[in-house]
Amino acid sequence: MKLDKQMIIAHRGASGLVEHENTIEAFEKAVEVGADSIECDVRKTKDGKIIVVHDEDYQGKLIKDLSYQDLSILTTANGFLMPTLEEAILWCKDKIVIDIELKEEGYEEEVIALVKKHLSCKDFLIRSFNDSSLKKIKRIDKNIKTVLLLGVEYPKWGLFTRLSELFPLLRVLKTKCDMVSPHYRLVRFGYVKRLKLWRKPVLVWTVNDSKLMEKMLIDKKVAGIITNFPDVAIRVLKENKKSIA
Repeated sequence: MKLDKQMIIAHRGASGLVEHENTIEAFEKAVEVGADSIECDVRKTKDGKIIVVHDEDYQGKLIKDLSYQDLSILTTANGFLMPTLEEAILWCKDKIVIDIELKEEGYEEEVIALVKKHLSCKDFLIRSFNDSSLKKIKRIDKNIKTVLLLGVEYPKWGLFTRLSELFPLLRVLKTKCDMVSPHYRLVRFGYVKRLKLWRKPVLVWTVNDSKLMEKMLIDKKVAGIITNFPDVAIRVLKENKKSIA
């Protein structure tokens, strides 16, 4: 993934433009509107399938306690299908960069094997809130581009966690991550400038308001944003280019 321009990353596909996020339909819409990358989440089913899904449960049943077949029956009844990670990879191949968020620990090697079976390292990123997952990925293959996610909703260690997100240098060094992806509320106190000094591109999540997009992309000049509305973000960038032309 070359960061030779500001990246518009479609959050769970173009999730704000379709009925069901993290689906092939959402991926198709992201490509249709011109997104640079697709972010998706992965979890593992009871029978060992790595699938594309954000939440830990579906209709009150934990993903890890359901087989992929049982899960497919439930989702099909609601008009959609959760793709496997391999299906998502194959769909994205030769079309768009895939940005994979690990929602759990323990099967990093399986994810890497699946991705590298079909893609070269320039065609994917792996991101996580979990430092140990990122460290493990780099031990397996230092050429894989990793992204440290910051801004966990319920921090385990409270204020300590928040401070490590606002001032993440130690975590950046320990994980050897290639990029940092903070929640937009963390982007203050010279955040972007500090990370640029450490040569770490900043990919901000989840930016859905056009004014906030403008602030991040134009004023703060971040490397990219993750958004449910990639079409709006692309328009913001285009309008800015016109205004300075």
